[in-house]
Amino acid sequence: MRISTTLCIVMLLWLAGCSSPKSYWYHPDRTLDEAKADYTECLDQARRKAADVLKDQPFDRLPPPDSPSAFRNAPLDQKPSDAEARETQEAWRQRYEQSVIADCMREKGYLRLGADRVPRGVHTKEFDEGAVAGR
Repeated sequence: MRISTTLCIVMLLWLAGCSSPKSYWYHPDRTLDEAKADYTECLDQARRKAADVLKDQPFDRLPPPDSPSAFRNAPLDQKPSDAEARETQEAWRQRYEQSVIADCMREKGYLRLGADRVPRGVHTKEFDEGAVAGR
């Protein structure tokens, strides 16, 4: 019984890793190489901006971006551990970078399309942070 349960969990995780991204940045007049270059430029810009904005922010009392009520019930004198503060800072960095990337790609004329909306015959490229599509 344990082996079959473990096998099912492993297969689900494997299938989840093989899934395609939820969305792609697409511009109908751009090739895949142009889309990759634009995305890389936006990613570099996002990393620079995030480093500048977040370097001096106090993350010892800021809740993670996905759980705004995380510290609501914590006593005022109780601070999260350094590890928790680093995790919170990383979560905010990722959130901020995604926001900057989205603004940058929209400024370049890209649309964010769900994977099911990408036209047939269009090439795609996946990055750790997102994905692009182009002719």
